[in-house]
Amino acid sequence: MTQRVIAAFLLLNGLMACSTATKKSSEITTDNTLTDAGPAKPKVNPMRKPASGDPASGQVIDPAFLRSQADYHFSLAEAYALDGDSQKAIDEYKLTLVYDPDSAPVRYKLAAELVKKGQFVQAVDQAESAVTINPKHTEARMLLAGLYTSSKLFDKALEQYAIISKNEPDNIEAALYIGALLAEEKKFDESVKHFKKVAKNKKYTHLAYYYLGRIELERHRDKEAEQAFLKALSAKPDFIETTVALGYLYEEKQKVDEAIRVYRTYQEKFGPSAKIATNLGRIYMDKDEYDLAYKQFAIIADQEADNLNVRVKMALILIEQKKFQEAVASLKEILKTAPDAEKIHFYLAAVYEELKDYPGAVEHFKIIPPSSVLYAEAVVHQAYLEKLQNNYNKAMSVMENALNKRSDVPQFYSFYASLLDDQKKSAKAADVLENAVKRFPKDDQLYFYLGSMQDKSGQKNASISSMRKVLELNPDHVQALNYLGYTLTEMNQDLESAEAYIRRALKLKPNDGYITDSLGWVLFHKGQFKDAVVILEGAYKLKPDESIIAEHLGDAYMRYSLRDKARIMYEKAVSLESDETNIVKIKQKISDLDKIVKQSQMQNSQLGGDDIRSPAATVDNN
Repeated sequence: MTQRVIAAFLLLNGLMACSTATKKSSEITTDNTLTDAGPAKPKVNPMRKPASGDPASGQVIDPAFLRSQADYHFSLAEAYALDGDSQKAIDEYKLTLVYDPDSAPVRYKLAAELVKKGQFVQAVDQAESAVTINPKHTEARMLLAGLYTSSKLFDKALEQYAIISKNEPDNIEAALYIGALLAEEKKFDESVKHFKKVAKNKKYTHLAYYYLGRIELERHRDKEAEQAFLKALSAKPDFIETTVALGYLYEEKQKVDEAIRVYRTYQEKFGPSAKIATNLGRIYMDKDEYDLAYKQFAIIADQEADNLNVRVKMALILIEQKKFQEAVASLKEILKTAPDAEKIHFYLAAVYEELKDYPGAVEHFKIIPPSSVLYAEAVVHQAYLEKLQNNYNKAMSVMENALNKRSDVPQFYSFYASLLDDQKKSAKAADVLENAVKRFPKDDQLYFYLGSMQDKSGQKNASISSMRKVLELNPDHVQALNYLGYTLTEMNQDLESAEAYIRRALKLKPNDGYITDSLGWVLFHKGQFKDAVVILEGAYKLKPDESIIAEHLGDAYMRYSLRDKARIMYEKAVSLESDETNIVKIKQKISDLDKIVKQSQMQNSQLGGDDIRSPAATVDNN
């Protein structure tokens, strides 16, 4: 049985803090020094004064004085423990033991504080001393058993729980731990037998069968686990832990409807429960049944007024349902309770962005502080929204301020460079990115942006070098593979490598219209016009609204003597193009095509023939 099941039985606060300790038996050593808080020594009188006239003899200090000193240090220790200052509490408990070394309660309390500080070996020593001094000190023995358990000393732990059960037959915690530890040691049959014995006590029947169900789950005996949980519910229908466990079992077995039935039955019989509502809400969210999920989260919000997480979930549901105005109201209400909640400001800004209330969005994005994990995204959104409003100066200012505050965010450099590029300042953008890659030499995306800007500013060789650096850092960078392949193709250089880059990109991202176009284009440049037509037709089907792809397909049709199709594609490219320079270039291709058609018609007329396209077989594809 795994540690998460044994955790179900460990009911004492603090014991599980040391559950990761895996000390061997030999590591649990005894240290009798006072500074290490060792167990009780043989009785000593540490403070004596010479008797009058006899320096060699001794007289014990007044017991009342010892008692008063012990009480003084004990009171201090208790105060420090209540304040959560374990180290000072430990020091005072140790001083208490100087005056009262045989106090089992003090040694127990000292052990508990040592656990909090992670000093488990010393805690074991003190707990062992406490039960030696007072064998019926149940709390100390329970603590000792828990420490043995966390150290995997199960036999010792069982021994302690057995003593407790013998001393206190009605101690249910000890009885439950015994069953859990037997299961932990894979003694499942003994564990089951033990729990069935516990179940005979009607007061604890529901607990016994609940833990039996947990054990059967660990044995992957789902049917037996289900039967145990049902018996537990029969004994105590309002025991919520069993309801949750049975519901989880059904969820694990993909019996979601059964899980819903179990949860809803509990809600109907015993009233709304935040714990049950949490599970139902999660299930409804997984099923995209947002209205039902919202109702469950409302139950939690009603019972847990301070639960901001669930109120945020409710707001997110409203956002998912595009009920933006209601979401705004919900998020603003949360901000009344938590005005500094960064995520809420971020969500609210995002909703305002959806509503196209860009000033409102910017207002809340600005609130996100530089220390926040949301800061980078908030800044970029803020600058982007200023850009959408044609406030380029403000957008630039936002990015410059952000870079001054957080120069360690690579994303800021790339977005700042993109703003410069929008203003036709590609060379300056490239300079910004040159500095960025010096600061972040392992950032492949920055190198990609740098290569793009170098290309735009006419630095083709530098661009190729940057793209190769991207692939050195990340061989599977799809954009760089495609960009490098396409750039080499446009320069008509190293076409074999260009094709290899592009084919690798297409393998990593199949059915991408742009990469497919690049492949068709490199085949075109290699003179494989037939193959180019096939590939470029595929690219056009994937991206029929992209001017350059239509133009490339027109070029391929033209070289393959499909002039009518070429003209259609060129006209399509013109209709899709927004850049005036490119429009002029494509129209020139249409004009050249018209001249070729006209010349062909004149030649055919002189020969007395019709304008018939040459068969495809006559086209030189090499």
